Amino acid sequence: MQFNAVVATNTGAITLWESMGFDIVGTVPDAFRHSTEGPTAIHIMYRGL
Repeated sequence: MQFNAVVATNTGAITLWESMGFDIVGTVPDAFRHSTEGPTAIHIMYRGL
């Protein structure tokens, strides 16, 4: 299995990981401090190998 954490505002990266078969399995609120948007959630993405 493979896990990846992606900042929720990074829609390009989310689209890319989903195109490679990853699914969002959870969200951690305020886990990343964005330089302009402040506290931002991250998505935990998973793909079985």
